[in-house]
Amino acid sequence: MNTGFRIRPAVESDIETITSLCLEVAPFEGTGEPGGVEFYNKLFAESIPNDERLILVAESDSVIAGFVYVEVQHTPDDCTPAPYVSLDMVGVRQSHRGQGIASALMTQVESWTHEKGMKVIQLAVAESNLSAFKLYEGLGYRTVMRKMQKEL
Repeated sequence: MNTGFRIRPAVESDIETITSLCLEVAPFEGTGEPGGVEFYNKLFAESIPNDERLILVAESDSVIAGFVYVEVQHTPDDCTPAPYVSLDMVGVRQSHRGQGIASALMTQVESWTHEKGMKVIQLAVAESNLSAFKLYEGLGYRTVMRKMQKEL
């Protein structure tokens, strides 16, 4: 259901906007994950271009409405043999949600993964993010492991 957006690879001039959007839609405070403007600017700059990483943006009326960041992993983890693609971040501006942007970004990630000769995309999603669960399950993703923690 594309309502006037296009998906394209990110370019260097997109980095500040992607970082801002990342912090807007996926704040990592209190999660133990690294974050902040400097961290993301550096990460994204190292990823454009990079054969092992992909950043796509969804553009609507010359505005970046969403993004996705993935990278190839060469080390197996508890439930996935290597190599596989790790979906690390995806986000859509609140004002652009419900237009199929996240699904379109995920479809492009799946195509890129297939082109790389890999068969698995792995991602983590917060238990409280019900809209993300609905999106991923609707695209055929399934839960293979739960991660739990206790703060002391």
